[in-house]
Amino acid sequence: MKFRDRVVLALRHEEPDRIPIDFGATPCTSIHAKTYYELRKYLSLPLKSVRINDIGQQLAEVDKDILDLFHVDVININRVLEPIAPHPYIYRFVSAIDGSVKEVSDHEFYVWRAPYGVDVEIPKYVEIIEIEEGFAGYSAGKLFGIMPRSGYYFDSLVRWRKSKPLLADVRSVDDVKKFDWDSFKVADDVVEILRKRAEYLYKNTDYALINNFIGNPGGYHDAGGQNLRGWDKWLSDLKIRKPLAEAILDHIHEIMMYNIKKIVSAIGEYVQVTAIGYDDLGTEEGPQIDVKTFREFYKHRYEELIGYVKKHSKMFTWLHSCGSIYPFIKEFIDIGLDAINPVQISAKGMDPEKLKKEFGDQITFWGGGVDTQHVLPFAKPEEVVDHVKKLIKIFAPRGGFVYASVHNIQPGVPPQNIVAMFKTAYEYGKYPIR
Repeated sequence: MKFRDRVVLALRHEEPDRIPIDFGATPCTSIHAKTYYELRKYLSLPLKSVRINDIGQQLAEVDKDILDLFHVDVININRVLEPIAPHPYIYRFVSAIDGSVKEVSDHEFYVWRAPYGVDVEIPKYVEIIEIEEGFAGYSAGKLFGIMPRSGYYFDSLVRWRKSKPLLADVRSVDDVKKFDWDSFKVADDVVEILRKRAEYLYKNTDYALINNFIGNPGGYHDAGGQNLRGWDKWLSDLKIRKPLAEAILDHIHEIMMYNIKKIVSAIGEYVQVTAIGYDDLGTEEGPQIDVKTFREFYKHRYEELIGYVKKHSKMFTWLHSCGSIYPFIKEFIDIGLDAINPVQISAKGMDPEKLKKEFGDQITFWGGGVDTQHVLPFAKPEEVVDHVKKLIKIFAPRGGFVYASVHNIQPGVPPQNIVAMFKTAYEYGKYPIR
């Protein structure tokens, strides 16, 4: 069976020949560059610098040999490794290093020795400058994060007190209106690149294709408010400054609808799955907000977004939301969401058996395949095998399951555990599940 068909059947809640597998197709189902390097070494695969596809999280672009070895079924349309869509996007910016005007494509890279001891390939539109705190990262001339000398990631500037949220100081709806919201609208040339890459990969590979790009921070509802206002102010806005929160969300949603209309028109005939948000509505101990607040501020906006995708394409919709989100899953089903990720099974109320029993025929669980906090880093390989088998037995029956780890695989995870996980997912994940 073709990879693409396998994923589509699972999303339709049918049983294909085996459960489809995702490794590296999203910024939430991938692997840190250090761990990826160690994995390739363990597998005796050719060692080389690791290409980075998510600068902040330092996620690796998973090579074709690993995709084949682990029987991966789905890839991101913005992949820059083989199979490569020969359509670069050109960045023109003022260098943060010397002030010169630069013009480079997102297919041009240079090698940087990361502080965690691995040579990584960084896109040339990203410049890294050594500073007292460690390393400052600039994207197309704009500072976006800092990595400490002992770090693994580029942390936010807010954490380092190098900046504050863009709307931290707004006090009124009029202040919100004055903000440059149009800067978050996706540019036509970006959309055209997405279209060309999606078309190329659709016609030249059998992979299921997922689109992760929806814009930022216009590409998030709750997280957009958090990023623009700061977490403490945003939570307060939702309770005691509701007109302000509504005004901000109106603008965020307008941008999201603008972007999704452009993107759906460009890629809808080629791509099988599109992200419609990255909103972590849960903590490990419970939801960040209550269901009433979700219904008041978010539900109708997500419903419009999802409805547009379904009306104007055949794409399935995918939402990332970490933590204890059990109370929201029924809400997601009501508005037509197809797949939820990462299925954080270690969070309160996220018992796999309960999730599958109550919602398994109505929504696809994209993730939940292995606990990346407590099991994958610390268990023995045979314990990982038993853990993965148990979860597959729960989630796989009647389809509605795409196998992926619960979020990205972090530094410190033994490579033998990663191999055990994917080997078990492939071998044990064949239908009928026994």
